Formats: sequence, C-alpha cells, structure tokens
Amino acid sequence: MGVAIFGFKIIDDDGCISMKLVREIIAEMLGTFFLIILGCGGVQGAITDKPADEILGSARILQIGFAFGLGIGGIVHLFSDISGGQLNPAVSFGLFFARKLSLYRAAILSVAQIIGGIIGAVVLKIVFGSTPGVVAMSVSGFKGLILEFLGALFLVLTVLATINDKRGHAAGYLQPLSIGIAIFVAHMFLIPLTGCGINPARALATNIVAGEIKGDFYAYILGPILASAIGGLVYEFVFNPHYASAYEGIENGEGEEMK
Repeated sequence: MGVAIFGFKIIDDDGCISMKLVREIIAEMLGTFFLIILGCGGVQGAITDKPADEILGSARILQIGFAFGLGIGGIVHLFSDISGGQLNPAVSFGLFFARKLSLYRAAILSVAQIIGGIIGAVVLKIVFGSTPGVVAMSVSGFKGLILEFLGALFLVLTVLATINDKRGHAAGYLQPLSIGIAIFVAHMFLIPLTGCGINPARALATNIVAGEIKGDFYAYILGPILASAIGGLVYEFVFNPHYASAYEGIENGEGEEMK
C-alpha cells in the first residue's frame, strides 16, 4: 500500500520493490552510463587537437553541445517508456515535487543514475587515460550556483511540459527532441561559465573519478536540487491548474479554448 502526504507520494502502491522498479533502475543506470560515454566522450573528441593553452572556442563548444543534446535526446527516446529517461536527480526530484513520482523512487533512481555515471566515467578514464568532461567554474561559486540553478530549472520545466498529457501535443519524438534542445541550449550558455553540469549525477561522476571535487562544487549539487524543488512546485501548482481546467472544459464538451 502506498504512502502519500498532501498528494506527494512517499512510497508507491507497489511497495518498495517490484520488477517494474528493477527495470527502471537498470534503465536509469544504463541511460546515465551512455550520457557520460556520449556527452563526455564528445568533450574528448572536441578537445583532442586543442593546444593546452588555447581557450575553448565557439566551434568546440558547439560540438560539445551537440554531443550532449543529441546524445541525451537519443537516450530519452530509448528509455522513456521504461523509466521516463530521467538521467538526472534534478529531473527525478522535480517529478516528485510535481507529484508525478514517489520520493522513494526518486531517491532510488538518483542513486542508480550516479552509479551509472561513475561507471561511464571510469570507462572513459581507462580508454583515454584521463576523465573528459570534468566541470569547473570560471565564475565565483555563488554566481555558478545561480547559473546551474537556471540551467537546471529550464530543463526541469521542459521535462514537465513534455510529459503533460493535457497539453494536446503529439507524443513520441517530441519529448526527446524538446529535452535534447533544452540540453543543447543550456550547454551553449553554460559551458564557458560552469562547464554546464545541471545534473548532479553527471557532475559527480566525472569529478569523483578525476579527483576534482573543489570548494565550489556545492553549486553543481545545490543549484539543480533547488531547481527541482522550485520547478516541480511551480509547474504543479501554478501552471498545471491551467491545463487541468482547460482539459476539463473540453471533456465536458464546452469547447473551451486555452487562453
């Protein structure tokens, strides 16, 4: 029997363990593994011929953005019907705060994401001799916190919008496309400033394996987690009532248009 408080699920109706949850754990672990392999592998490809003293130019940033955006879009398409293709604790907890996922499931899947990411980072380190994709700040820690929060907030809201079945949009390819574009745009903005973590599992994986946990690393955890809480609550209690009322009007045959 599930447990909920004020509509926020704590434990699911199927209890603490089920084959469905096991499949979701494997999907999230494997999905985040490929996120690191494809995204951070794309970083390695972008910097292979870059002199050590040369700044990361626009062309290389674009290449990295495409690697993460297209890679994650493909992974979301692959696993969306199994686990939702969350790949990010900020997304998982955003779903909890939007009352779409239990706290227990969000926590378990977040752990799976971190483990999958670390395995991916270890594989890259074995292959390349170093860990590509390590995130680092070129701004102060507090500014980095704000930037990571904004990037993750955009992603969380995008995910919640794409899974909203009351918007009347076509399912299928829209979700991975929208999420991939959000990831791509966030990288264009944040790579020169924070390295674009916006995902605690991704940031922890590369920086733990590389041994690069510094004093300002808190921004890569706190920023996205704050974004998950604010994004989830805002979407559920501010935006979602609009769609709920419009959908109810259509169901009642009133032909009400969303304004």
